[in-house]
Amino acid sequence: MIIFHVGAVAHSQRLRPVVDDDEVLVARVLRGDPQAFRDLYGRHGRYVAGVVFRLMGDDADLEDIVQDTFVRAAERLASLRNPAQVRPWLVTIAVRLAQSRMTRRRRRSWLRQQIIRAAPTVSDPRDRAPADELYSALDQVPDKLRIPWILARVEGQKLEDVAAACDTSLATVKRRIAQAQTRLDRRLGAGA
Repeated sequence: MIIFHVGAVAHSQRLRPVVDDDEVLVARVLRGDPQAFRDLYGRHGRYVAGVVFRLMGDDADLEDIVQDTFVRAAERLASLRNPAQVRPWLVTIAVRLAQSRMTRRRRRSWLRQQIIRAAPTVSDPRDRAPADELYSALDQVPDKLRIPWILARVEGQKLEDVAAACDTSLATVKRRIAQAQTRLDRRLGAGA
């Protein structure tokens, strides 16, 4: 089992740039090259962390989800059909882990609110107000609508990649994004 700390790997990557493409890195990992896995993590870890952060709305579970994503990827890398598509595959793993966490978080919403209030992320709370308002509205949107909306509208992912990450059809993803937008428009418009 390979376990990495998000900060430690990102720091080490500044010292040695990754030059292999994803297909080469995957092949090297499958041959047992531990440096190749670190390189793969270095190339995609920050992006996956950004996706997870935007899905979750905070960073309370960020490192755990990112680490779990790469642990699962290490365990299942041989099942990856197209090594050139390793980033969307990693995002799919991260989305599923994040969705699981969000489900558990909803059960503990009161505690989560207390933790968020105790951990300011910017020096002036007014700077955070629009994001807090959006995530408050997103908390009222079911995960099956929230996740594709964030992946498409915040992350800017292609709808085909969103459909793959959500394990659903392109038509369903389009419908869910539209439904999420309608709900957000209603909630954010009601607060204005």
